[in-house]
Amino acid sequence: MNKDDVIRHLTRHVLDKKQAKLSVDKVFEIIKHGLKRDGKVVISNFGTFHLKTARPVTRHNPKTGEKVQVPAKEKVRFKPSGNLLKK
Repeated sequence: MNKDDVIRHLTRHVLDKKQAKLSVDKVFEIIKHGLKRDGKVVISNFGTFHLKTARPVTRHNPKTGEKVQVPAKEKVRFKPSGNLLKK
């Protein structure tokens, strides 16, 4: 399922397509803002989004064989709630 599928499903239940798209975009914007501000977003009975810092690593350029230093970067991780996949 992708973002368009979520919008399409939401449109079937309560909103027209424009309102559904704005709602989905706003939810993602709020999650993004929460991660930037607090480093963590918890959604009860769904899961937790959190930032994890990946350490710098050395890789090899496959064309030249040269070593390349890849700097540390932040990644978003998701841990599902125990209730998420229960039926």
